[in-house]
Amino acid sequence: MKKSSFEGEERLTNGDKSSHLKETKMDIPLVGDRSPSGSQNKILKQVKKMVPIMSWLPTYNADMAVSDLIAGVTVGLTVIPQGIAYALVANLPPEYGLYSAFMGCFMYMIFGSCKDITIGPTAIMAIMTGDVFAEGEAKKFGSYYAVLLAFTSGLIIFLFGIFQLGFLIDFISMPVIAGFTSAAAITIASGQIKGLLGIYTLPENENHTETHAGVVDDYYVIFDNIETVRWQDATLGIICAIILLAMRFIGRSPTFKAAEGQTRGRYILNKAVWFVCTSRNAIIVILCLIMSAIMNPNIEECKKEFRKTKNYTCTFMLTGEIDGRVPPFAPPPFSIPANATGDGEPHEEINFSGMLSELGSAIIIIPIIAILESIAIAKAFSGGKTVDASQEMVALGICNVFGAFVSSMPTTGSFSRTAVNSSSGVKTPLGGLYTGALVLLCLGVLMPYCAFIPKATLSAVIMTAVIFSVEYEVVLPIWKSKRIDLIPGFVCFFVGLFSELDYGIFVGVGLHIAIVLYQIARPRVSVEMKVVGSDSRYLLVCPDQAIIFPSATFIRTLISKAGEKQGGSKLPIVIDCNHIINTDFTAAKGFKAMLVDFQKRGQDVHWLKPGLALSSVLESVAGAAFSAITRVEDIFPEISNSEPLLDSAVTTYQNQDAEVQS
Repeated sequence: MKKSSFEGEERLTNGDKSSHLKETKMDIPLVGDRSPSGSQNKILKQVKKMVPIMSWLPTYNADMAVSDLIAGVTVGLTVIPQGIAYALVANLPPEYGLYSAFMGCFMYMIFGSCKDITIGPTAIMAIMTGDVFAEGEAKKFGSYYAVLLAFTSGLIIFLFGIFQLGFLIDFISMPVIAGFTSAAAITIASGQIKGLLGIYTLPENENHTETHAGVVDDYYVIFDNIETVRWQDATLGIICAIILLAMRFIGRSPTFKAAEGQTRGRYILNKAVWFVCTSRNAIIVILCLIMSAIMNPNIEECKKEFRKTKNYTCTFMLTGEIDGRVPPFAPPPFSIPANATGDGEPHEEINFSGMLSELGSAIIIIPIIAILESIAIAKAFSGGKTVDASQEMVALGICNVFGAFVSSMPTTGSFSRTAVNSSSGVKTPLGGLYTGALVLLCLGVLMPYCAFIPKATLSAVIMTAVIFSVEYEVVLPIWKSKRIDLIPGFVCFFVGLFSELDYGIFVGVGLHIAIVLYQIARPRVSVEMKVVGSDSRYLLVCPDQAIIFPSATFIRTLISKAGEKQGGSKLPIVIDCNHIINTDFTAAKGFKAMLVDFQKRGQDVHWLKPGLALSSVLESVAGAAFSAITRVEDIFPEISNSEPLLDSAVTTYQNQDAEVQS
């Protein structure tokens, strides 16, 4: 999964205090027993499990509240600029990033089980959402599709949690996740180069045909419009990126870490440096906002349309007007009314089925990615405790369902903001209350000023955040351990990078499952010639895993060939059941036919130390032909005390055409 190179989570450790109380038995209770019954305890325990806030809220105190307030405000200063930037990545108006940043905080506070996690917009969720309506007619109605996608994703995630289907996520391996995350990070960063350099599409290039080759389209547009690079935006964007990277480095430097024996002045300095570096995104955005507002106080002169006529006179390309209001609490759109855009489109109402058809595979892919991100973060910040994956999915599903009622796009846990939350000393999920409140304050009061945020600054914020999601460091450990696992990872990476991200994860998962199925169907089997006593010989067959129907024919054929070639159709066959934990009906029927063939040529087959489950299946199908033994000496009654000796021939089979390895 995603690497967890975060600051260690603060743990509270209380010294064990033992108090010796003298117990006094009473035959007659002084008062009636008012303790809840066993069934009531079970119900209460289940309710607390489903609504975790009931477990920690009764013990909440002022110290926790102060810690949560500091952490919540710090995370809020991080999510506001990120939310605006991620909305642009998702091809949505900037305000939708903030619409997505508060409801998840409120809902997770009630239903979440990990104190550090913050739910909201993320880079990967944004790019996956934006891909749904990146082109064609659907692009005009992106906000409708994004909100509906949040609702359907939340519903699916919620059902996954209720029916405990989290095990399905285990079929997505770490190499595939690394490949997908890396492809998404490069795709997002590549899409921000235009904003970083101030490049815009010339009118004569707007109708150029796309290659549909993933990230190639981004660079095609860049080089096709390279003459539109604005030195002002390029300079600002590069300087912002350098400052953000430098502040990230300083914030992680051991020079400014807390240590024993520090003076109070040094401690205050370290905390100040940490706070400035942690809030770097908000600080840079605010400074650039003030600078651009001073240079171009009239926002009307900075409209996007002026670029096409080359009459754009503003110093920087700005975000532009943002809808500054708290979104109303209303059901998500289950249809798009005619003339929804105000310019006559769509000509006819697009009904619910039509919207679902446009969403396509995103209805399944986005919930899966959201679950993967959130569960990975919960495990990384659990402090060694067991993570209730089902409850986390229920909480994430509720966050998205309720988020859709306030015009949110799909959301999940954020690695970067969760790390900020943890390092800020958050004590309970109530920190999300202050994060959400700060976002609402920004929506209600500060949105008009956000119109002055330069696009180059937002591009720098996004690029410096996602470039560290390229998981190049996993390649070497996988290469050293099991190289074949690199294949699905690289396939997912290249397909996602040069085609579509959802295709990449589909192909990667499918290929890795195919590899696993092949390994199940073609297990490694060693065949050894053994000698007991003076000259009593037998063949010992040792499969390395359970034998089920995909491998049944392979194992049966292999044993038959070994019995004929190495055993000369005479030596007894002993099948070591040490690794054969179970089998199934299809495999048992195949073994029954094999045993009949061996009986016809007078060659015995025995099963060495089979388990109860294995014996039950084989005996019920093969009947008397099934022979179970507890030791090899049982098939040589003339030998009472003998030590098995290994002869020189040891043959390992991995497929039917494998050469003999001695």
